[in-house]
Amino acid sequence: MTDHLLSPALYVLMIVLVMKVMDGLPQLTFSPRRPPRVAVGLWLIVAVPSLLQFAFPGIYDALHRDSDQIIDHGQWWRAYTSFMVQDGGVGGTAFNLFVLALIGYAAERVWGTRMLLALVPALLLVFSVDTFLVHGPPGGGNSGLTFRLATSIAGLALLTRPGRRHSLLAAAICVDGAVLLLLGDGHGEPMITGIVAGLLAALVQRRWPRVWKPVAADPAAVRPGGRAPEDAPEPERDLEGH
Repeated sequence: MTDHLLSPALYVLMIVLVMKVMDGLPQLTFSPRRPPRVAVGLWLIVAVPSLLQFAFPGIYDALHRDSDQIIDHGQWWRAYTSFMVQDGGVGGTAFNLFVLALIGYAAERVWGTRMLLALVPALLLVFSVDTFLVHGPPGGGNSGLTFRLATSIAGLALLTRPGRRHSLLAAAICVDGAVLLLLGDGHGEPMITGIVAGLLAALVQRRWPRVWKPVAADPAAVRPGGRAPEDAPEPERDLEGH
């Protein structure tokens, strides 16, 4: 999971930056009676096989990414199932599952349930294309999906809450990802491409709001500062990210 000694600190920095971005966005609220269904479902899809693989190694053997098997032997499903198993041992698995729980919950709060339900498979489909074209090292893990999902929040903020603050935070995330790439850690790529994916998804959501239901249009959403829209209308300066 980690390609450099500095990598864990840079992963944590990315998460902190994304949480800072979230502070400036409208957010849904969840409860035991109204849980974040997509986030919970995604976590279970990853967690169950990831944990069972330690008792039944055949699960990893069947689902992990293997370019030779995908390209040369037609086992195409591996491109879409490798995020369900882990190659980082117990520590890597624990880290990946914890971050997925955190980011999944955060993403559903700002994207909304319907949009997140479409965004997750879209990220898997689009960013698995290279697996069919290039022979790469075998492996597994959900960190690529999780990091793209995380930084997609920055892309959403750039379109819906433009301003200096969100621009600087998005730039900092890009720098973080670039440093990882310079250190030889491929996790930098999903950090950067996730922002682009978020921008595109936000454009789709803006174009067809009745279908994708932006959180900002939900009267029950909590606005930045913890204020409900009907109680405290949002000032114009907040829409600009200031």
